[in-house]
Amino acid sequence: MKYLGLLLSVVLITPLIGQDLPAEKVEVIKNFEARLTDATKIRLQPAPEIKQVKDKAYTYLVEERILQVDYEAPQIKAAPVKMDPVPEVYYGFVKAGFGYPISPYLDAGYMFGSTQGSNLLARVLHHSANDKNIENQRFMDNNLLLKGTAYTDQGFAVDGAAKVSIDNHYFYGYDREDTTFTKEDVQQRLNMVGLGAKIYNSGETQGNLNYWAGFDAYRLTNNHATKESGLVLDLGLTKWLGDHPLTIQLATDLTRLKDTTVQKLNNFFINPSFSFGTNTIRAKVGARLASANESFSYFPDVEVLVNLAGGNLSVFAGAGGKLQKNNYRVLSEYNPFLVSELADMRNTHYFDFYGGLRGTIAGLEFSLQGGFKPTKDLALFEADLDKPWIRYDVLYDTVDIVYFKGSVKGPIFKNVEVHGSISQNIYTTTVEDKAWMLPKLQANGGVTYTGLDQALRLTAEVYVSDAVSFVDLDFGDEPNLLFDVSLSADYYITKSLGVFVHLNNLASTKYRRWYNYPSYGLNVLGGITARF
Repeated sequence: MKYLGLLLSVVLITPLIGQDLPAEKVEVIKNFEARLTDATKIRLQPAPEIKQVKDKAYTYLVEERILQVDYEAPQIKAAPVKMDPVPEVYYGFVKAGFGYPISPYLDAGYMFGSTQGSNLLARVLHHSANDKNIENQRFMDNNLLLKGTAYTDQGFAVDGAAKVSIDNHYFYGYDREDTTFTKEDVQQRLNMVGLGAKIYNSGETQGNLNYWAGFDAYRLTNNHATKESGLVLDLGLTKWLGDHPLTIQLATDLTRLKDTTVQKLNNFFINPSFSFGTNTIRAKVGARLASANESFSYFPDVEVLVNLAGGNLSVFAGAGGKLQKNNYRVLSEYNPFLVSELADMRNTHYFDFYGGLRGTIAGLEFSLQGGFKPTKDLALFEADLDKPWIRYDVLYDTVDIVYFKGSVKGPIFKNVEVHGSISQNIYTTTVEDKAWMLPKLQANGGVTYTGLDQALRLTAEVYVSDAVSFVDLDFGDEPNLLFDVSLSADYYITKSLGVFVHLNNLASTKYRRWYNYPSYGLNVLGGITARF
């Protein structure tokens, strides 16, 4: 077979190789034509195959087997975390010293309990001074305070406070070249006892409600048969609608003053308000309704705040107002040389339309605000000359006030902080020539350095006030511009014991905040501090 195949191959191939066709002798017998016969087109329409699905029951056999796995117990190691040291808590403090002119000083207190729980603080303060260079230029302030907070398991807390103060001031504003008086003649002694309490929710309540109810009562007397008593009741409720509080506040302020006559001034307030908005813009809408001795007043309570620059800058504008009571307690705290009997006790009515900026720049918090206050019955002060020494009585006027104020505080370098504030008032009176005895420009600023691991604190401060307006009573020249530079240093020798020294009014300016009552010149106070 092998050779037969080879022979056939030779026979078939040999003629093809040896055939010699003459050129141009190829004859085409027939052209090839390829054709398809006609066919019927069949259209296909596929349809999904539908099968009936029936629930099937499956039976599983699960074999429970407990596997024994041997492994080594892991070794747990605490990861090192660097934490700031927890500041030590001190519950007691004492600051005691002595100064020039003769001025003993004591401020001491102790807190019983915990700063995070129920507590009671007892504090006593004494400060007095006696300048031998000016007859009867002396004062003495004594205060005793008890206040605390009690938390209960029922979800509410109670704040309470009791205060006793015994203050002595002296009318040394007289012609010292002609007349000499004993300290009993010119003494103004004010004794006050106060008591207050407030109850409020200390945690979340059902319905997202916050509530509070409180009172403050006091009794004030002086050594000239003047007696004043007061009572303030304060009730409030806040309903939180998400992050938006709806608040209503009720308050009653009662005052009874008895000297040669009996005066009563009773105020009642209703203050509903609602705050709403987003992180960018917030608004408060409300009103203050006030009643005083059967007369009614209405004040707005609205404000709009817009956050800019990622919350570092806010623009705000608003309108407000209220009644400011001018009773004997308020006026004598503002002016210690007030007359012993107050002839007229009134409310000051004022509106406040304002706008401004607040925010943070490079770590410094700042605030700028300007506004307009149309005011009725603004308390001014005039000299009372029914005695040889000057005292001050109160008179009232309708005054428009345009004001500007600003403040700044915060760190500028490591361990160095600055603070400052300024206010400018422009008064337009109706009856009086000027706003007697009210300052127009006041400013203060300071810088504080803290070092040696918080043990050392150095402070420098400047106080400026322009001349107040008063009627010239021919008592000679009255230097009436305040420029007060003060330095202070506090240093803790140990964690619990330290020393301090304060140098005040280095320029020794004899500023007359009240006409013919020069302030203390250079005064120094130093002593020790302790905490435990």
